[in-house]
Amino acid sequence: MTGAGAGLGLASVKMAAALLLILALIFLAMALLKRYGVAARLQGRGSGSLKVEERVALGPRKQLVVVRFLNRLLVLGVTDAGINLIAEHKADHDPTPDFQTALDRESSEDSTP
Repeated sequence: MTGAGAGLGLASVKMAAALLLILALIFLAMALLKRYGVAARLQGRGSGSLKVEERVALGPRKQLVVVRFLNRLLVLGVTDAGINLIAEHKADHDPTPDFQTALDRESSEDSTP
């Protein structure tokens, strides 16, 4: 019986290891989806006229968020108790491009006579 008991124990260890591996892969996939915004797009939050420009944590569950809505920039205070509008700014220009895009744009404008 010791041979059958050892075989059952080894099978249990293999099954537990496989389960842990599957759970680790699921958590890794969720972290990647959250990091790259794919989950937000799948839920319908990634497109439209509302975009989170910047987020600054002030403490546990307290943060300042800059949101672009159409041609307005809104500074919001977000806590567990609620969301408060702190400031609003009219933004007529496009969102600030990344550094490489701004550099390319400036260099093309400088080369034009």
